[in-house]
Amino acid sequence: MNIFDIVKPANVVAYYDARKADQTAYLGDVLFPAQKVPGIEVNKINGYAGLPVELKASNFDAQATYRDRQSVTVSKQKMPLYRERMRVDEETRQKIMTVSNDAVVKSYIPLIFDDTTNLIRGARVARERMAMELISTGHIKITGNGVKLDYNYGLDKKHQMAKPDVAWGNSSTATPLTDMMDWVDEFRTFYGISLGYAIMTTHTFNLIKASKEVRDTLYPTASSAASILVTSAQVKELVQNAVGVQILINDNVYATSVGGAGKKFFPDDVVTFIPVGSNRGIGNMMFGTTPEEVDLLSNPKFADNIRIVDTGVAVYTRTLDHPVNVETIVSQICLPSFGADVEGGAGSVLIANVG
Repeated sequence: MNIFDIVKPANVVAYYDARKADQTAYLGDVLFPAQKVPGIEVNKINGYAGLPVELKASNFDAQATYRDRQSVTVSKQKMPLYRERMRVDEETRQKIMTVSNDAVVKSYIPLIFDDTTNLIRGARVARERMAMELISTGHIKITGNGVKLDYNYGLDKKHQMAKPDVAWGNSSTATPLTDMMDWVDEFRTFYGISLGYAIMTTHTFNLIKASKEVRDTLYPTASSAASILVTSAQVKELVQNAVGVQILINDNVYATSVGGAGKKFFPDDVVTFIPVGSNRGIGNMMFGTTPEEVDLLSNPKFADNIRIVDTGVAVYTRTLDHPVNVETIVSQICLPSFGADVEGGAGSVLIANVG
């Protein structure tokens, strides 16, 4: 059994695809469905498209009047490149070569494939981190490994400056229900956008759950509401009925380094409201073409050594003769972009800092 024949992109991708059902579901995949564009630049949508404007009346035989454009701006933005590699080193290869039992050799294969598919999963993590940072802060920062990038999406202040008069951590005087109703109503009045979902972590949700306002609303006649058990289902139903939004809890975590501590994709003490109908997305995760895809996929010499998975993630394997290794390189060029065709236009989200 030749290890060089086994560790091929087609086999790696097939192994990854077979285990997709076991992967963590990411909210970013829903809000920013994948779309491929050629090259490494994307049209980044900034600003707000405004309310729909009535078509002006006109006299017959008169020239049509010109309409001014809304405040949405479209700019060309170079997307970031993500790329890492792993290898089957000489020591591992020697171990495999000294085993004559094919069944034992095959036991090594999932270990090797898990290593390489971890890179593809890491590409998913990078996309989810960008998507969650965008909807919770209005910008995306990429730092480390010699890279320092800051993508500012230019959200209007009314999109990201919501703040309660009393921080939600003060359970006795905070009014999370009233705050959310006011924000949602104001957003609808100003932008004409109906917000339908509120994204938060369990930590933030528990602040709502613990508030005196919520307890008193659920049990208005109780002599001591503080002593009554309040369930998560009750609070979610109350928010749905009172505010008109469905709570989406996002507690997914990732690590920034191998063996590192878990870090939340979505931050505590932040609530992001997104429009009704956002199950169809509020933009797209735009994929460019990586150098591996551009330079190798069309070359007959390398065609068998590269595959594209998850719309724009390139998986490339190569054999090195000194030291004798098999390397797998995974790369992607991508960036989320708000959609201009979303109701209300680009940036139709409301970010509230409630801590």
